[in-house]
Amino acid sequence: MKYDTILFDLDGTLLYTLEDLTDSINYMLAKYDFPTHSIDDVRRFVGNGLRMLVVRALPMGEAYEHFDEFFKEFVDYYNTHNLIKTKPYDGIMETTKELSAMGIKMAIVTNKGQTASESLLNDFFRPNINIVIGDNGKHERKPDPAPVNMALNALGVTDKSRVLYVGDSEVDAATGENAGLDYVLCTYGFRDMDVLSKFKPVAFIDNIRKLVDIVK
Repeated sequence: MKYDTILFDLDGTLLYTLEDLTDSINYMLAKYDFPTHSIDDVRRFVGNGLRMLVVRALPMGEAYEHFDEFFKEFVDYYNTHNLIKTKPYDGIMETTKELSAMGIKMAIVTNKGQTASESLLNDFFRPNINIVIGDNGKHERKPDPAPVNMALNALGVTDKSRVLYVGDSEVDAATGENAGLDYVLCTYGFRDMDVLSKFKPVAFIDNIRKLVDIVK
């Protein structure tokens, strides 16, 4: 096999989370008397962690005088409302099971908070994927390679030439490049091809099942 390790992004790659994210940010915006956003707006806002989603959703961004209070309340609300409409994309469960059976080592690397990430790992991906590196506030976030290196250390992987990174956004492309990894971009996620076409992944895939052939 060409690759023996796969690192996955989470939102927009493994999980369709857009509706729960949209509902949660709009709940908070309405509560604080700010205008709400369409799901297409939120699709453009996401891809670089919850804090950046809030920065982009608020009219004045981080300059809002109660930003920290708003952000903390949003995270608390989302963490308790993140499984209402969230679901794996088609073929995800079958593909991760097959990859696991092939002996592929896997981990998730995301800018989502560590608490929410671990909850989603438990709900959807164990026992096929057992490691998630989320944002715990103690290390650099993607596209910095730090969380990628943490995941590889957790997996006991030292040879990056056989590692494949799988994501769906410009942040993921930069992460793969910064970490020195081959990477794949999923076209079914949060970004359209007009954004993704600027990059040079190993492949663009419109269905996760195609990952099995790439690994082989």
